[in-house]
Amino acid sequence: MDIAIDSEIGPLRRVLVHRPGDEIVRMTQHDLERMLFDDILAPDETAREHELMTEVMHEAGAEVMLLAPLLQEALAAAPAPDRRALVERLCHQAGAPAVVPCLLEWSAERLARGLIHGVYWDELDGAPASLARIRAKTLEQRFALSPVPNLMFMRDPCMAVYDRVVVGRMATSARGREPWLVSFALRHAPRAGAPLLFDTDDAPSSGLHRSLEGGDLLVLSPHVVMIGCSLRTTAQTIQRLAEQALFPAHPQLRRVYAVMMPQARSVMHLDTVLTHVDRDLFLGHQPLLTGGAGRPGLPVARVVRDGPPQLMPGATVLDVLREELGTTTQLIPCGGHDPLHQEREQWTDGANAIAVSPGHVILYARNTHTIRTLAGHGFTEVRLSVVQGEAERRERIAAGLRHPRAVFSFSGSELSRARGGGRCLTMPLARAPLSEASS
Repeated sequence: MDIAIDSEIGPLRRVLVHRPGDEIVRMTQHDLERMLFDDILAPDETAREHELMTEVMHEAGAEVMLLAPLLQEALAAAPAPDRRALVERLCHQAGAPAVVPCLLEWSAERLARGLIHGVYWDELDGAPASLARIRAKTLEQRFALSPVPNLMFMRDPCMAVYDRVVVGRMATSARGREPWLVSFALRHAPRAGAPLLFDTDDAPSSGLHRSLEGGDLLVLSPHVVMIGCSLRTTAQTIQRLAEQALFPAHPQLRRVYAVMMPQARSVMHLDTVLTHVDRDLFLGHQPLLTGGAGRPGLPVARVVRDGPPQLMPGATVLDVLREELGTTTQLIPCGGHDPLHQEREQWTDGANAIAVSPGHVILYARNTHTIRTLAGHGFTEVRLSVVQGEAERRERIAAGLRHPRAVFSFSGSELSRARGGGRCLTMPLARAPLSEASS
């Protein structure tokens, strides 16, 4: 599989997603804090909303790859030592090394399902007795391996950068399994075989030196990458990634910018406040990206090849975008120009758009003020719903794609409660160069 990502907006050709399933069914209100959720989700509605999003990408010409079958193919095709190494690593993470022999006897289909949906202790009658199992029983904890409900946020565990897939390091133990599942699937599935980068197991290192999530990384151009230094991605890891992986692997890369973000869940990743929507347009949370009302914008530092990182005094994120992409670059404020709506719609992923091509993006319909502001820049809204027939949706999507600029909206009532928008939910693997996109 060729990996080809040199922008955030080139016509989408291949994308990896994970359709939410039993892993969210198996999460109760007692798991919310541990699993990083604010509420439990309605499974059927969540899956339907996810399918609406992927339908837009498919109709736009992208190959939509699903992680679960890809992981099953990889487990079936991988050499036995690699399969064993994966299971041992994941069971060690879960504090259940004694269950490794049982899991290795499972079929690829059953194992793939268990590694995503979770494995009950009751499924492991052949496993030796352990104090962990006794303790779990006294607490009525049913899982030897917990479900991974955050896996639908496919952007974070791995991220495609130019011609490689960078393997992330999750900041929280609840998501620790995800990079290993995704990278294993991409490496070993016969129809994948993707080249990986930054994939060494550095678990013994301090979290400061190994926290990196894909929601923080934006590929601005063939020469420039921007990374959020955030709640989930550390300064030390950004410098390691740039110096040890990105610069050596990509001779064309000239600069890596680090955006110094607040340590806050509401802005946990850079893409919660900034996404690229057209050649000279970004959608973002204006108070942080440009400053104003007596508040400075977010500080930005620059990392260059063979040189020390340097703070850019007084420069805002928008200043950097204009320097790199042209002085005509504009920021469309998420939520419009009213500070109240800016705050509300940033929280509901109004800045977290995914582009299927330049000027054609997907957003949740609940972000009404953001969509109205996009309309002022020539975006027509294409409203999609599960109550529409499939033929009607196809017709609407095709009409929107013919328009120079369109925002494809759908309710997202369940997905948005999980704290992630269209960009969070997708990991593009290939985009056509912008030179091939119509202007």
